[in-house]
Amino acid sequence: MLIVYGSRKAQICQEELMIYCPSCETDAFADVWITSVYFHVFFIPFFPYDKEINSICDKCGLKRYEIPFDTNAIKNEVELKGKFKHPLYTYTLSTLLVVLIILIIIVAPK
Repeated sequence: MLIVYGSRKAQICQEELMIYCPSCETDAFADVWITSVYFHVFFIPFFPYDKEINSICDKCGLKRYEIPFDTNAIKNEVELKGKFKHPLYTYTLSTLLVVLIILIIIVAPK
């Protein structure tokens, strides 16, 4: 049986944030896209496992892609982690499996 699996990305948010630009060597505003990386089976989302930052500096135009979310690229990263949450649909399959297991336990003959 052929099992199709892998990872995909979903955009969470697009904003203009203050980040550290290594080209300008200063803090500058940049257009920032936060993406959620999730595992899928048969193209059905199973669970998210990472977030990435893609940015374009407004001052010098430096483009940076796939920066890990846990770096110091964004100054107020701690408070932004709560704002940029993984989309609910990326938990689809894992939620369905948990519900199925609970139903089997409840309905199973004793």
